[in-house]
Amino acid sequence: MSSSAAAVVGQPAPVFALPSLDGAVVDLAGYRGRLNVIVWFSRGFTCPYCLDYMSGITAGYAAIRATGTEVIQVAPNLLDSARRFFGGSAAPYPFVCDPDKRLYAVYGLGDRGALEAGRAAVVSFSHAVAQGEGGAWVRGAWIDVASRSFVRRLHHHAMTALEQSLFLIDRQGRIRHRITAGPIEAIPSGAALAALSRTHCDAAAAPA
Repeated sequence: MSSSAAAVVGQPAPVFALPSLDGAVVDLAGYRGRLNVIVWFSRGFTCPYCLDYMSGITAGYAAIRATGTEVIQVAPNLLDSARRFFGGSAAPYPFVCDPDKRLYAVYGLGDRGALEAGRAAVVSFSHAVAQGEGGAWVRGAWIDVASRSFVRRLHHHAMTALEQSLFLIDRQGRIRHRITAGPIEAIPSGAALAALSRTHCDAAAAPA
């Protein structure tokens, strides 16, 4: 699935290849020499905040693409569950799943533990209810848990609180910038990500 190299700014990004919602395998190495890539390690479709952030990235996706940059969203969900939840395409950019969270570990993302998981669940549910999406939140959680991996998925939701992170990777495959946030902390909008790509990836490619 991925290399074992650590994810360090200024160093080559650990490569990976994961299946996406539309069935295609997304291979990070395949973008080298063609596009910058923003890899967003998200909380997945069971996080109502992440669904909001997906909308924000989608709204600014044309601006991101105008900088010669693609977005890959990684989620700790089961692929089949994500396909059921979204009923097709989740976003205009690739959405891939890493339910065992191995790639999260390769990229150095931490788990803030059961207490943070409980707090995040309460805050997330309250946010979903306030947005009129409480039913969708419950449905998403059930879809992701109700599988042959029931106990493992239940543990994921009840006991883990993964950090989110965005890695800006240039056309040479090097990490140029990293943003790390807590489970329910905000991430930049699509327009802001386009600006960050210009600042960090284009500047790195410019001749001295």
